[in-house]
Amino acid sequence: MILQTLARIGITFVMIVLTGVSGLSFYIWPTSFPDHKLSVTPDLIQRLRSLQSESKFGPDPLTFYPGVANEEQRLAAQAVVDSTIRSLIAELPTRPQRSTVLRTMKLALADYDSSESAERDQVLVYLTKVMQICGVESSAELFNVWRYGFPYGWLV
Repeated sequence: MILQTLARIGITFVMIVLTGVSGLSFYIWPTSFPDHKLSVTPDLIQRLRSLQSESKFGPDPLTFYPGVANEEQRLAAQAVVDSTIRSLIAELPTRPQRSTVLRTMKLALADYDSSESAERDQVLVYLTKVMQICGVESSAELFNVWRYGFPYGWLV
């Protein structure tokens, strides 16, 4: 009986690790629980537009980010953030939900293909700014699962 319980715990642990390492956990990670309505105002939309118009992925002394090495990579990373903002500007007025924000971000992150950890971290910096503008307090571990394959926030 004890051996069976330990075996089940071990198998569960191995499955969690495998889904994290393979990236599968990101694709099955929920974005709609818990959900709540957001207050979408003209000021919120204007703040999103303002962030969208900024040049992104240059050197940032506040986060010690040196900037993207070449312009092609910078434009690709900026396109991910800007398309997320553009989608939210279009969709939030008709569906002002936390799940709208996280689902849009999840789709953008799934399409972002960069092996550079600094750029991946900086994408999350910008998406966190978007979340703050929208009034979403947490990614519910979506960012950790995308970045590391595991919801490390659960361990803290």
